[in-house]
Amino acid sequence: MSIEQDYAKALNQFRREKDAYLRSEPDSPIPVEERAGFAGLRYYPPLFALRLVARVEPVPEGETVHMATSDGAARPFVKAAILHFTIDGQNYQLTGYQSAEDAGDEGAALFIPFRDALSGKETYGAGRYLDVQPERAEDGTLIATLDFNLAYNPYCAYNDHYSCPITPAENTLPIAIYAGERNYHAD
Repeated sequence: MSIEQDYAKALNQFRREKDAYLRSEPDSPIPVEERAGFAGLRYYPPLFALRLVARVEPVPEGETVHMATSDGAARPFVKAAILHFTIDGQNYQLTGYQSAEDAGDEGAALFIPFRDALSGKETYGAGRYLDVQPERAEDGTLIATLDFNLAYNPYCAYNDHYSCPITPAENTLPIAIYAGERNYHAD
């Protein structure tokens, strides 16, 4: 098997396990009344080309932002890094955030909410999320794997009883990202 085929097989297994969790676990965000008929989430097919290495530019003494949430409140996050990457020869960037407890920890995971040209059409309108782990490349550069195939919906996409951060405008990509989770309910 090729690297791409191995990757697709592992990704599809991960998705099956996630769907099984969402169908059967007590703390699943899928409403209880929908679980018996839950056949799984809607995903784009695996696309190895949207598994990218991004250059991570730390934001020294990152600014605290109060990200709006789906229930009208706000949650504090710290702008921790700018992730620079290329798709089809075009350069893009997304901001990575951390909780206040993790702020300044170069090795802590980054939370990346994003919107793209599919948001509100084929994907959840308030955006999807990625979680990435920065690491040091051999040359000392800080990098992270941005795997858009792992882009997931916030729990509020499944159930109105959850409060989820809404993607800030700065994390809106002008292109369509045909990877990851699609809208929970079919159009």
